[in-house]
Amino acid sequence: MAFLLLPAVVNGQTTTTAADSVRSAFVKNTYTLTLGVGFANGYRQAYSVPTGFEKGPMSGFAPIYARAEYAVSNRVSIGFGMAFNTIYFNNARVDSGHTGIVRRTATNKWRFFSGGLMAMYHFGHIIKNNKVDLYAGAGLNLNNIAESARPKGDSTVSVTSHSVTPAIRIGGRYYISDKFSLHADAGYDKLSVFAIGASCRFDGRKKK
Repeated sequence: MAFLLLPAVVNGQTTTTAADSVRSAFVKNTYTLTLGVGFANGYRQAYSVPTGFEKGPMSGFAPIYARAEYAVSNRVSIGFGMAFNTIYFNNARVDSGHTGIVRRTATNKWRFFSGGLMAMYHFGHIIKNNKVDLYAGAGLNLNNIAESARPKGDSTVSVTSHSVTPAIRIGGRYYISDKFSLHADAGYDKLSVFAIGASCRFDGRKKK
């Protein structure tokens, strides 16, 4: 992340004028909305089936993220985020029949929805660039996972489970205009290792 944004930081520092430096990339009392897509899904990698079943090819969509943030100071923001993901796991029950091995296939529709809070610390006072906003954040997510045909015993069952997972992310935004920016982050929330997207900023400061 640092290597990707370093050229933008250097370029911004060499071209920023006195007028441009009045407002940094992260300012108190502003709101930011972010939409993104995640990659390297931890649940997809951890999915397993019991003895007597075989895992088949899987399909589905990448995780979708949405987050709303409010800057409580020039260095700290509080965000509420949501995520959604659907994966189709194709499994087969393996039995021995009179004519040989018999496979009974079933598709397990795995649906994930989560919501949680995260506190983020922004490094604008160190970078001093009005286009680059780097941050590190931590929080907790409450997850709801529904499976339509989870392999169990010699059959499948419908299962809904809940869990709480920590979320630790580091990332940044590069503003292509006063309101819009490109966004990328990486870390741990079990749903994805890294994510990319776009953000929109709204000024909530009182006008004089």
